[in-house]
Amino acid sequence: MDRNKPALGTRGPKSKITQQPPDLFIALGAKAGSSRDSDPKRNVPILPKSTQISSPNSKVPPPDRKRENSSTSLGSGPPSKKLKVLSRPPTGVPGPSMSTILSNDRIASPGVEPWEAAAIEIEAVELFAAVVDALKVSNNDKAVGLILGGIRNLRSTQRFKPCKVSYNAILLICQIRPSLFAHDLIVQGLMSSLKRDVSGGMKANNKGNQYNQIIFINILLYAFADVANWPETFLRMYAEDAVGDRIWIDNIYCKPFVDNITAAFNTKQPPRSMLQPESWVLPSGRDTGSPLTITSNDDDEATAEHRQMVESWNIKVFNRYTHIPQEIEHLILEVIQEQITRRQQPEAITKNFVRLLSTTSGMVEIRIIAVARLETWVHNHKLMKPAQELLAYLCYNCSASTQRDLEVVVQLSKLRLKNKPMVIFFNYCLREMVIAFPENLYPLLKYTIFNELSNARNSNNLFVVAAMFQVEPEASADAFADICLELLLNKDDYLRSLRALFKEINRVLKHDFNLPTVVHSLLRERKDMEKIIRESEVKDRLFVSLTDLVAMCMLLCVTPQVRDAATQSKRDFTVLHAFQTQVSNIQREAVTWLHDWGFKVFRPSAMDCQHSLLKLVLLEQPEHYYKVDSWPGENERILFLRLASEVPLLQATLLRILLIGISKENPINPNDVIEIAEQLIRRVSNIAPLEMDKIEIIDFFFNLCSYNYPENIALPVGYVPPKLAISTLYWKVWMMLLILAAHNPVTFGSLAWEKYPTLRMFMEMCITNFFAYPPPTMITGDGSYDYILKDQQILSIERQTILEFETHLAAGSTKAEITEQSSLLLPQLMELNPSSPARQPPPHLLEQLNNLNSTLKLGHLLCKSRQPDFLLDIMTRHGGTAHMPWLAELVHSSGSLAHLPVQCLCEYLLSTGPTEKLTKHTQLLAHLRRVVNGPDASMACEVLEYLLRRLTSLHASSRAPAIRGLTMILSPGEDIDQNSASIGKTVWLTQYILQFPHLPSIRQTLIPYLRQATLLETNPTHVANYIGFLAEHGLDDSLPELFEMVFDLATLIIERNSITHYILPGENNDTVKALISVFWVYLQKARESSDSFYLSENQDHVLVTWANGEQCTLPTLTIHASIILLTYGPIEKFEAFDGMLDLWFPVNEEHPKASLIDLSEEVIMAPDWLKLRMIRSNVPRLLDAAVEKLEAPQLVLFIQSFGIPVVSISKLLKVLDRVTVTNPNLVIDSVLDKNYMIQLVDVQNRRGALGGKIFVKALEMQTPQLYEEDMHVDFESRKMAPSTVTKKSEKHSPNELVTAVKKIFYPKYASDSSEQINFVCKILTTGKDKEVSEVIDVIQKMAAKDLEEALNNWAVQTVLKCLMTKKYLNERTCKLGEYLLTILKQNQNSNPLINVIKQFLSEYQESSKMDVSTSIDDISGKLSDTLLDNSRALAKQISNMLINKENVEKTGLLVDWLATVELEMANVDSNKVQMELLFANQQLSFRPLLTSIVLQRASWKTLNNVIDYLLIPDNVSKNCPSSVLDFLTALTQCPRLWQGRDKSVPKHFKSEDVLHLNNKRILTVIDYILEEYHLEMDDIDKMAEKTMERRLSLIIIAMNNSDTTEQVVKKLVGLEHQQSAMDLLLMLYMNLPRVVSYLSNRQFASFRFAKTSRSALDLISHTILSALTANTRVRDKEWTAKSHDLELCARKLAATHPDLVLRQLPMLAACLRGRALYDWNVLRSRGHFLLFGQIIGLMELLQPSIYQETETLCALLDSFIDLLKYHGHNKELNNIVPRIVTFLQNWMMQDMQSSLKYLQKYGYVLCDLEMSHPCVRPLLSSISLPLTPEAGGSEILVGAPTPPIIQPPPPNWQSLIAGIQSTDPLTALQEVEHLTVKRPHLLETIAQNLYHCIGSRNGQVRVVSIKLMSRYLKYNPKASSDALPSVLACLDSRDADVVDSILERLPELIIVMQEYAKAILTRVYQLGIQSNLNACTNVGKCIASLCLQQGC
Repeated sequence: MDRNKPALGTRGPKSKITQQPPDLFIALGAKAGSSRDSDPKRNVPILPKSTQISSPNSKVPPPDRKRENSSTSLGSGPPSKKLKVLSRPPTGVPGPSMSTILSNDRIASPGVEPWEAAAIEIEAVELFAAVVDALKVSNNDKAVGLILGGIRNLRSTQRFKPCKVSYNAILLICQIRPSLFAHDLIVQGLMSSLKRDVSGGMKANNKGNQYNQIIFINILLYAFADVANWPETFLRMYAEDAVGDRIWIDNIYCKPFVDNITAAFNTKQPPRSMLQPESWVLPSGRDTGSPLTITSNDDDEATAEHRQMVESWNIKVFNRYTHIPQEIEHLILEVIQEQITRRQQPEAITKNFVRLLSTTSGMVEIRIIAVARLETWVHNHKLMKPAQELLAYLCYNCSASTQRDLEVVVQLSKLRLKNKPMVIFFNYCLREMVIAFPENLYPLLKYTIFNELSNARNSNNLFVVAAMFQVEPEASADAFADICLELLLNKDDYLRSLRALFKEINRVLKHDFNLPTVVHSLLRERKDMEKIIRESEVKDRLFVSLTDLVAMCMLLCVTPQVRDAATQSKRDFTVLHAFQTQVSNIQREAVTWLHDWGFKVFRPSAMDCQHSLLKLVLLEQPEHYYKVDSWPGENERILFLRLASEVPLLQATLLRILLIGISKENPINPNDVIEIAEQLIRRVSNIAPLEMDKIEIIDFFFNLCSYNYPENIALPVGYVPPKLAISTLYWKVWMMLLILAAHNPVTFGSLAWEKYPTLRMFMEMCITNFFAYPPPTMITGDGSYDYILKDQQILSIERQTILEFETHLAAGSTKAEITEQSSLLLPQLMELNPSSPARQPPPHLLEQLNNLNSTLKLGHLLCKSRQPDFLLDIMTRHGGTAHMPWLAELVHSSGSLAHLPVQCLCEYLLSTGPTEKLTKHTQLLAHLRRVVNGPDASMACEVLEYLLRRLTSLHASSRAPAIRGLTMILSPGEDIDQNSASIGKTVWLTQYILQFPHLPSIRQTLIPYLRQATLLETNPTHVANYIGFLAEHGLDDSLPELFEMVFDLATLIIERNSITHYILPGENNDTVKALISVFWVYLQKARESSDSFYLSENQDHVLVTWANGEQCTLPTLTIHASIILLTYGPIEKFEAFDGMLDLWFPVNEEHPKASLIDLSEEVIMAPDWLKLRMIRSNVPRLLDAAVEKLEAPQLVLFIQSFGIPVVSISKLLKVLDRVTVTNPNLVIDSVLDKNYMIQLVDVQNRRGALGGKIFVKALEMQTPQLYEEDMHVDFESRKMAPSTVTKKSEKHSPNELVTAVKKIFYPKYASDSSEQINFVCKILTTGKDKEVSEVIDVIQKMAAKDLEEALNNWAVQTVLKCLMTKKYLNERTCKLGEYLLTILKQNQNSNPLINVIKQFLSEYQESSKMDVSTSIDDISGKLSDTLLDNSRALAKQISNMLINKENVEKTGLLVDWLATVELEMANVDSNKVQMELLFANQQLSFRPLLTSIVLQRASWKTLNNVIDYLLIPDNVSKNCPSSVLDFLTALTQCPRLWQGRDKSVPKHFKSEDVLHLNNKRILTVIDYILEEYHLEMDDIDKMAEKTMERRLSLIIIAMNNSDTTEQVVKKLVGLEHQQSAMDLLLMLYMNLPRVVSYLSNRQFASFRFAKTSRSALDLISHTILSALTANTRVRDKEWTAKSHDLELCARKLAATHPDLVLRQLPMLAACLRGRALYDWNVLRSRGHFLLFGQIIGLMELLQPSIYQETETLCALLDSFIDLLKYHGHNKELNNIVPRIVTFLQNWMMQDMQSSLKYLQKYGYVLCDLEMSHPCVRPLLSSISLPLTPEAGGSEILVGAPTPPIIQPPPPNWQSLIAGIQSTDPLTALQEVEHLTVKRPHLLETIAQNLYHCIGSRNGQVRVVSIKLMSRYLKYNPKASSDALPSVLACLDSRDADVVDSILERLPELIIVMQEYAKAILTRVYQLGIQSNLNACTNVGKCIASLCLQQGC
């Protein structure tokens, strides 16, 4: 036992030197400093076959041993001095072995052993060479002899240091020929040497002795490694050393040999945690990888490294003695029995012997021997630790499958342990035994309980039972239940003992006893025991006992925590809820047992049945629960019973109770069952909700109350007995169903409301709190009399039916006569028809219902239901104006307004004024405002929809309150009352509705109601405002909806003249403009659409046809209304008015015509009354159109109308004069009173009207005299344009020229046309190109036949001669000449025009076919004046040459000439060729030069025209995109633009928008960019992405508003199938991150060029992240706050733009690298650990995009792995480790291969953390780690990913949410604040509640709520949009404290709400100006926080 003690010598004690060889070498030699150290021989390793001679990576020395100074290889040279091999051992060899165990292997005499006789002496240095030579000649015997000689040499020198040369030679021989050492003589020699070591008494202080053992054992292992059956002598040698000093067994280098031997024992190794004392109390994960050999050495680092090295040998370990299993067991038993016989006293037993028992405990006989003596050894201080290990081995190898092992279990259950640690360890071992062998559970639990109930009880019994319940709760419950049943079936009554046992187990388990599982196991159906129970004598006692135990289990659920939660003022509802769930489940199990199994098997009496049912539902008398053993105590009985009874009633429990009553097999009376059900329902409904969903319960109830006549009575044949019910039970059932309906409105309530009128009546009584029949809500028509009369009729029929039925019953039994007086059934029965009309209930029932409603609050429960909404149904049925006196009482009695439907609240608000019950009115108005402005859009829309519906009422008394209500609710202020001025101005629509947060949701509802209101409202102001809103917000609707709106407005215009005359035209023509806009938009859409929309069949529609052929079907009413709107003009600068005027009354075109759709018959589009409106207007075009086709009677009639302007009268009189000239008789006949008409004309002339003289003269019977000025109009052609003026004038209109040309070219034109000819010729001589083009157009439009005839006219020839001149030498005139020449040649006449036209055409051909190449030679010296005169034609020719690429070698010269001839080079109007030269879709090398010339020379107007031409969408395909974009880019950088500017560019200079492109043009530029991208994608040499990135500036500068940005993004998203569009969108996002707000999903397919491109966020993200990681100033006081702000900025950035923040991921990885290597104090104090937490938070926000950056992510995770590696066991990492694990699990779910590869590389780090951080285990279970860290990178071991476990909320979370929603949420908020410090994700479920609480008037509530909101926004910055309305509402609050609270936190909030910073700061700025609050400091802090991203 003194192996490790230092040896005593002459030199004194030496320092401790290790005995193990380093790495894979066995280095035996002299000490440091001796002559042996200079020996150049190098040690030879002994290695397995699969390993190399040396391991270059091994750098760890052996434990406690210094490395040899130097050594050389054996083959490097001869030794300096030869060593002789001794022929025999020295004289001082010890005597024979002291052991007598292996007697057959001992040598009794000192004679020579056989192997020694065969040994051949040889020098050590020659040994290897001699053996090799012998093997070469196949002389194995000699080789064996030589090896034996070497072994003898080593044995002879074993007291000293063994010879290096000898053992190196032997090891080298073993390595090259291992089979040689399996020779019997060599094995005998090695075994003899090992035995002699023992027999000689050599201890561990002999260093050579230990080296020899290691060498010999490993030689044997190496020789027999591949041998399946080992010799028995190895086992004997093992047993000898095991009971001895364990010299080589415990050596780590002998472990492979020992493992192969111990494999024969089949012993299972317990987990290492069982063998470690510190793990006994709280055992961790089970580890079965420990070596089987028990060692006392501590596993320090050196030992672990050597263990790892030995394991790397890969020696196969398996049972080598399968051929002799009986011999092995016999041998071990012999050794153990001998030791026990020799060592009778406990003190004589050694630790090694106990360890041998542990090692061999895999054999059952060994376990029997060991367990019998274990109790003695455990209490022996000397053997305590090995005895504990033996106990662990016994438990881990014991299986109750055999009878012998059952004896072991019995002995284990009888162990009596004295101290608590030993008891804890014993329980732990039993747990492991049960886990390993579940069959041990039942016998162990049974014997333990029997012992506990016996007189000789063991004090450890209850701890053992508790341990079983903890490790296997369900299996233990089943076993415990079987044991209880076995005891209860005993003749002796064990009920009292079992009750005590239940209590004690519950106490030992600290009330963690899973009682529902125990009850389930106790009451489960046992078919194998049914016969036993039925035949048992004690079955009645067993039934009662089981009921008593179940009831006791319910009371045992009342733990101390439950008592505290129920009695203290601050209740923990989570604990109470768990307790109630337990008791409810136990009740369900018990009642189910009674129904399914109990009554059928036990067959108890009726009294026992009723008693058991009452006892199980806790309705029995209290003494029945404690009479057995007086538990619970006197002080606790009432509390226990109250708590156990106040639990929810489960649906399954109620169903089973009802089924028990229905079943005829059960002896319980249905009346008793109904009574029990009623008591349960009433008891539970007052304390907990009754959640039921099975409708069958209703049928079960009615089945129980039904009357069943005796079956032995025979009724008449054919008579069907009626369905009758016992009246008392019937009304009880209705009461119970009422309670169920109130608690379950969705299921029972909706069914009762629709199907059961009686139950609906009771529900309405409870809602209205009116308990009389019939209730007022059911009264319609003549009142309640009808209901009472109808009920009397039903009652009369019912009485007759019952009497008839009773008569038949009496006829079959007593034969008695039945009358109403003698009837027995009549007062007890009634008809059972639940679906019949509501019956009149008894008076006492109504009184009972009243009490029930006041006690259980049934009415409030029914009112709170929204789906279905009973209250709303009642209100809807009665209408909004019905008198509902109960409504006010209902609102006032309601505890919370949120429980009532908003329609009810609105009705109450409209029916009361502010002065009526002001407090409730104020609360109601505030509540409705919160609902309207709240986050729930549906609720807000319900409120407004109810009020809007009132706007369409026919009664003004209903509309006025609705307007007042809308004004009050939508008003942003807090004033309760709104003055009449605000209401009269409709401010709710013009101002307040625009601030409504859910306007888009209500718009589709609001517009139809406003349309209806315009037809009913009588207030003109309201109507005008309605029209204005419709015009502003209703134009974007679809065409059918727009059609309906226009039709309603047309109806308003035409049919409601009193309103329209008042509101039109309105102030500033607003109403007229609004109506015209609506009609104009509708007409445009109707003309574009091919569909027709008809409101109904009786409406008149006409088909309108315009002059250009377009057709559209329109209602006649719409046409008339649109024309009426035009009469309110003219309206200047209003496009819609001009457009609609041109639509109906175009200039110089025929007016549209209308025809019937079916008959195609033309109808008059403007009737007389409409023409009169047109005549009265001030629009000349309307006047002309109205007067145009008027007949004489109409003219006379219109003149007599009043209200016509003077201008219109003048027009009418002039037309009347013209008609009088043409047909005077018709005019005169149309006038009835000529004198009146003459006076009327005179009056009009006095007003200033002109005309009427001819008409008056005709009336005076005088012939009218014609004057020249009156006859200049051609009366026969009124449809034509105005006539040509005869007077000469230099100014003329285009119509005059066209008219003159038409007259000249008309075939029948008269000869006196000199004035027209002169007029046209003058224009052709001096006119412009536009006028000439008009002349050509007129000629080309003429028919060929008419033109042929006209060409013979001299006037036409004159005009054409003027046209065919050199001045008009162009292509268009040439085409006209060719056309005319073709016509002239067809007639083959000698027209003088032929020569003129031919000459003109020849001149054009000569000019166009000019040989420019010869011209180049002609003008090479100079440009002639002739060419300069025709510079435009020359420029055109040069341009054509350049386009056609002629004379390529002279291209430069042509470009110079073109620059010389053409000044501007870009005239869009006159020269299209030059535009093609500059921008045509072809490659021209000289184009950049021309572009620069254009930019230098062209005027701004020309450049603007060029831009207009280029940015036409249709020209995109015609032009070269690169040229166009180069031109636009160069234009923005033109030096002419920047002349006079400052040359030094400011730091924050922002480029100006030079082009000022609108949305349409920007989209065109995008088309050019995409087109250029496609072209360059085809060119391999070009980089399309870089080119696109250069063009990006053109778009970015123009995207200066949200509308433009939205249009651009919408266009690109629409082209998502094109890669170019997605690339451009990606570039826009990188340069304008705000683009992301217009994208539904900002995750782009790939960032394939994002890494090489710049982003606008790069500077910001780099600034923030670099400042965050630069924690050099961590000791600065301001750094903590600044670091917090920087983290907020970084989190906001990561949440909003994760893809752009990922670009900074390499920088984060670099900044973290190496920080984890600091000491913990430095890591924490310098802020490094805080940085790790901040970065893991950013990584969480960057999910899942971060998983795509695998390489950088691995680099970043390396730092976290280092943190876990060096500081993982620190408790302060408990918060960050789960986050890292969750992040890695998410990585595995996203990228399985990359994550597994990384985790397998560092899996050992996570394995080390498994003990201290159990959260790592799910991650480790998903991966398969390699055996060693070095093998981790060889291959990927595939595992199954485990998703992260969602951490459940705290147990009391629901109660906290309820507390926050209560009136006093402070306590709940404070607890939430404490819980969410490390779990901020919990705030997501209560965010809306927090937003509501930040405006609380309670300061503490407000402060905590704002703090929690800030914490939540930090965790989830994306939720800032949800918090914005609440923040703005707080800033608008009139409570200064609320504003101050939000301002204090504003600098922190503004960071996470940056996108709304403008709105918030603007509101704060206005607050500072308009109020007395000092907001400057807060604004400054906010700006400073926002500036953090610009620089730190």
